[in-house]
Amino acid sequence: MADAFKDIALTTAGDLMIVNGDFVVAESDEQHIAHLIQSPKGEWKEYPLCGAELPKELKGSLGGEFRRELRLQLEVDGYKIEDLVIAGSNINILGTR
Repeated sequence: MADAFKDIALTTAGDLMIVNGDFVVAESDEQHIAHLIQSPKGEWKEYPLCGAELPKELKGSLGGEFRRELRLQLEVDGYKIEDLVIAGSNINILGTR
């Protein structure tokens, strides 16, 4: 994704990344998209319809309905999606912000 935004970085475990006593600020698009994909609706109190609910969808086939919901969630958040490919447990997104 081009034109990445910066935010406070998180570790792979989801903890705040701290170096030399300071928060690390880094490009955050991938982190932001990962949170959007995994979040259940209602998790973000200010935006109760935000979230593609991947953990719930893993019980199913990750088919067209999930693909449509994910594309919609990303577009509402300002991403222009050129291609969205779901192959097994991999989700590849090509687009810009």
